[in-house]
Amino acid sequence: MHAVSVQWVPSPESTPLRRLFAAPDEHTLNPVVFSYVFMKILERRPRSYNRHMSRVSGGRIRRIKEQVAALVPAGARVLEIGCGTGELAALLVGRGATVEGFDRSPLMVTVAQERIEAEGLAEKLTVHHRGVEDMDGLNAERYDAVVSTLVLSEVTDNERRYTLRHAWRVLRPGGVIVLADEVWPRSQGRRLAHRLTRAPVAMATFLISTATTRPLHDLAGDLTRAGFVVDDEQRSHGDSFALIQAHRAAAEAAP
Repeated sequence: MHAVSVQWVPSPESTPLRRLFAAPDEHTLNPVVFSYVFMKILERRPRSYNRHMSRVSGGRIRRIKEQVAALVPAGARVLEIGCGTGELAALLVGRGATVEGFDRSPLMVTVAQERIEAEGLAEKLTVHHRGVEDMDGLNAERYDAVVSTLVLSEVTDNERRYTLRHAWRVLRPGGVIVLADEVWPRSQGRRLAHRLTRAPVAMATFLISTATTRPLHDLAGDLTRAGFVVDDEQRSHGDSFALIQAHRAAAEAAP
């Protein structure tokens, strides 16, 4: 007789979690920011991940991915770092891109592959099970664009530097990189408020999933140090979320 291990995964529709992630005002928690943390739990349910993330964030995560896709040149060859279930990759294909994605979660990759088959995307989209530590195996100057959403806040500082260095290497000169991720607000007061309101959710997520995310201190600076030229940084959600567009200069030595 085999032992069965049962793990509790809370539903985002449940109370009080639904109230916790309700639409924000000046006095409530931000549903986008806290869905970043909560997504570590939702990743355990990959087939319902997108639906739950949409409900938890009030549809804002989907709109973030649409913003990222809109910043990628139509028809580009794109590398997506941390493709998850393939939602952003499918949006990019819809804009004429050819996309290669990878994710360290085999369950997420399986769902992405099911999406490819169901939506007939095989000619324009491929996904692989690998982590950022395997990026050294990618060919240099292969892609016109690199994209990533809510991934760099999940990795260590060394992994983030490694990822950005190889993102620069695999981009063709003139290629673009578009990143969307959680960041620390720039003012001391907002950082303190964000830390105090975020901490209980982060702790609860870690106790359930033994994983969490960490807001980034200087994502634009990380890109510059990796050799990129930062073109634009948009902050939103109380200055705690960044959408950054940068490029690899047309003629430049490796950093």
